[in-house]
Amino acid sequence: MIVFKTLRWRNFLSTGNTFTEFNLNEAKTNLIVGANGAGKSTILDALTFSLFGKPFRKINKPMLVNSVNGSDLVTEIEFQSGKNEYKIIRGIKPGIFEVWQNNILLDQSSSTLDYQNYLENNILKMNYKSFTQIVVLGSSTFVPFMRLPLASRREIIEDILDIQIFSIMNINLKEKLKFSNDDIKDRDYQIDLLEEKVTMQKNFIVNLDLQNQNDIQEKNNKVIHFTKIEKEVVDKLEQLNQDRETISEEMKQFSTATAKLKKLGNLRGKIQQKFSAHKKEHQFFTENTTCPTCTQDINEELRDTKVSEIINSIKELTQGMEEMEAAIKFEEERESNFNELSQKWSSLFNEMQIQQFQISSYQSQIQDLQQEISQLQNNNANRNEEDSKLQKLKQSLNESKQQMIAVKEERDCLVAAGQLLKDNGIKTRIIKRYLPVMNKLINDYLQNMDFYVNFMLNENFEETIKSRYRDSFSYESFSEGEKARIDIALLLTWRAIAKLKNSVDTNLLILDEIFDGSLDQSGTSELGWILKNFDDNTNVFVISHKEGMEEKFEKTWKCEKIKNFSIVQETVNEVAQEG
Repeated sequence: MIVFKTLRWRNFLSTGNTFTEFNLNEAKTNLIVGANGAGKSTILDALTFSLFGKPFRKINKPMLVNSVNGSDLVTEIEFQSGKNEYKIIRGIKPGIFEVWQNNILLDQSSSTLDYQNYLENNILKMNYKSFTQIVVLGSSTFVPFMRLPLASRREIIEDILDIQIFSIMNINLKEKLKFSNDDIKDRDYQIDLLEEKVTMQKNFIVNLDLQNQNDIQEKNNKVIHFTKIEKEVVDKLEQLNQDRETISEEMKQFSTATAKLKKLGNLRGKIQQKFSAHKKEHQFFTENTTCPTCTQDINEELRDTKVSEIINSIKELTQGMEEMEAAIKFEEERESNFNELSQKWSSLFNEMQIQQFQISSYQSQIQDLQQEISQLQNNNANRNEEDSKLQKLKQSLNESKQQMIAVKEERDCLVAAGQLLKDNGIKTRIIKRYLPVMNKLINDYLQNMDFYVNFMLNENFEETIKSRYRDSFSYESFSEGEKARIDIALLLTWRAIAKLKNSVDTNLLILDEIFDGSLDQSGTSELGWILKNFDDNTNVFVISHKEGMEEKFEKTWKCEKIKNFSIVQETVNEVAQEG
């Protein structure tokens, strides 16, 4: 239970720089009176501003600051919740928002909105709308329960029954469901992607095998081709070698020609020298009869003998020279044949070198191809690696599918939970359990105010009102006074249900000009009886400008405006105490 103890404020609306203070839990019944504009309803604005940061009436926050002083607006409220004592301080110019628990300031590192949410959700355990339906019944800006749309009615009842947690859970569940659906979409995409990768890897392995086989076949064909060419070249080389050996044998026959030509040339030179000498000697003996050296006469017989000998020698030399020339010509022909064969032999040798190079080249290519074929045939590592990749992809795919099953099962659970958390789910079941109690309390309060109608709310908080001869009416069918009695009955019912449920239980009840409005004398009298018969834990504050009601209340708070500032004076009513 929340026990509100003290509310004070200064520079708030028409109040001045001195604190105005209300003791909220001292008297059971309290009357706040004063003329219009004297500041009676300021307590409502100060109360809701202290708790929720906004006034009860439709007033802009800057206008809450006293227009004369213009700054230093401060409100303070003290209350007890369970074993903890709390104090909330708010201010404008400068801005202040402090929550104290057992004289310790709560952490203000969060934003103002988060700070307010913590106050409402964890300390007050009610929001502005619930507070104004359970604690305050006003005649000006207050919107009665029956004038609220059905969604707002339901929100208030859920707050009173403390089942708004299901709405929060439903919101969180929708977020989780959205995340789950997005997760499923992502996982579907991942599964499709993995399936495509598995298919691509399988095709890659098949193509790899096929390409491997094609490469082996192609290289085998090249080996066959190069082997064939190599054999042709080897055969050609063998033929060239045979030809070269044949030429070598032929060259042996002519190998001595050059040497013989050299010798013959030397002999020819000697013969030519002798021939020249004999020719000179013949000419000497033919032309000379006297020796030019010794000047003696040359014997004719001797001269004829010498000439005859010389002529014979010349003949022999001429015949020898002819034989020599024939021999030289023969050897020259043999040398020419040798040179020709030598050129052929060189050409064959060069050709054989080329063919041997080609054979080496083909053998090298064949060896490289055979090594490549061997690698392709024995290249299990690459294939094993690709198979390993395929197995990993399949494993990832299976894991993703298992995870998808789990996620879908979780999604199905969320969907089932969502059905339970809908307005027509578990919350409706709880509301249906409380509806008979609510309807009984409403009708009991109406009868205590001499308003004999059968008022019923259904699980959608639509009203059914029967009166007279059980004719059906709507809320708008009644007079303003009858509507006021219904509003009061609902307010008191919500307080009783909140207390019963222990969701929102407070000592404070404020009625703003309820007695000044549409309630007739009988309704006012019955309401007074109801207020007096509240339990001792309830402190009722009635705001009114009617006079002559002081004796019905234990304490009177009179509001007056003096020199444009509102002043509150407290009076204890002896008559009410004695009564």
